[in-house]
Amino acid sequence: MKALLLIENLKFLLKEIETPVVKDSEELINVEVSGIGGSEYLGFKNSGIRPLPNIMGHGITGLTADNKRVAIYPVIGCESCDYCKSGKLQLCNNWKMIGVHFDGGFAQKVVVPKKSIFKIPDELTWEQSSFIEPFANSINAWNLANINQNHSILVIGAGSLGLGLFACAKDSNHKNITIAEHSISRKQAAKDLGAETVDNLHLNSYDIVFDTVGSTQSRNDSFRFVKKNGKCIYLGFAEPKLEVNFSELIRNQIQLVGSFAYSKSQFEKAIKLSLLTNSKWVKNITFLEVEKELNNYLKGDFSTIKAILRPN
Repeated sequence: MKALLLIENLKFLLKEIETPVVKDSEELINVEVSGIGGSEYLGFKNSGIRPLPNIMGHGITGLTADNKRVAIYPVIGCESCDYCKSGKLQLCNNWKMIGVHFDGGFAQKVVVPKKSIFKIPDELTWEQSSFIEPFANSINAWNLANINQNHSILVIGAGSLGLGLFACAKDSNHKNITIAEHSISRKQAAKDLGAETVDNLHLNSYDIVFDTVGSTQSRNDSFRFVKKNGKCIYLGFAEPKLEVNFSELIRNQIQLVGSFAYSKSQFEKAIKLSLLTNSKWVKNITFLEVEKELNNYLKGDFSTIKAILRPN
């Protein structure tokens, strides 16, 4: 089978490799879609915790051997710690992820644990299925925010994570949600999901600010736009560190909350929310186009709403 291997930072190798051996507890999936997002372009730039060579891709949907349409929950925990027992596998001290620690979806086939397989409905297109994994992240962040209908919300960034938050708002019938996004195409997608568009954002005006980007600018913006006694939720990984004025945060009673990955129940809910998306938002690409797409992201070109690798 063909697989795209990250062999060093900023360099892929398309290679023919052996089809992996499948254990009794596993299943071989024919990959239809492997999503390309922030984790992929950041991993492309700096492999970090990924062992090299690495087959990336953790937002996977495809077909089982008997042609069932499925999505793959990519987080793997020890299953014996308190976090795993409470369903929060992503907080396990020994967590692993398909497409990071194990071979992922940048290949024609992938081996996954049977317990990680979720059926997806026939009416969900393959393009729409690419939103399942990022939307699960958004659901976790939305839940952590403890939002009520009176809260004013700002979402910084309208990539897949931001769109997932707008889908959560639509599902909750929450109307007061505003977008901060430069890309015209992404901004329009968010508006399609119910986002409010304003010409100028007002300082210290939002009860909840979600930062889906994770850059120095977006994190500083979250402090600028959140109200006193407000809450900032962070999903983005663009930069690992930030200098913070804690005196100001203390005086203004601002809460900072990190949001990482998702539970299986949140992943299952994301399958439903992905039906709110539009297949036209998605750009299908081949193995040979992945490197160019990731380089576009690294250059700051985020005009593509969602890119997906179609290995087969």
